[in-house]
Amino acid sequence: MRIGALAQATAVSTRILRHYEAQGLIVSRRCPNGYREFDPATQEQVLWIRDLLDCGFSTRQIAGMMDCLRGGYDAGSCAAGLALHRRKLDELDALIGVLSERRERLRSRIAHFGRHASPSTIE
Repeated sequence: MRIGALAQATAVSTRILRHYEAQGLIVSRRCPNGYREFDPATQEQVLWIRDLLDCGFSTRQIAGMMDCLRGGYDAGSCAAGLALHRRKLDELDALIGVLSERRERLRSRIAHFGRHASPSTIE
């Protein structure tokens, strides 16, 4: 599969696919004419990468999980990937706590404004 077909199949630009390749996240082989040729399984790998990026992982963190995601399921790489997922979840839970506290502070301040403003100035 050529890079254009991979880009179309995954809704990811060719520029981003080249970046993933430079980061070692996906692998291509070069045809005699210099074109990149990707294994069809790369399509699924790109979708995993997009999903992991959406979860907040960096490309460097994802690179450490690729052996497991590619199906090697090496106990070490999969255990490390699972640990990364758990740490990311803990980080998100902590962030949710901080954001919830900020929301309550803002609600309190909005209520304060409401007590001291005319009804026409409050949305």
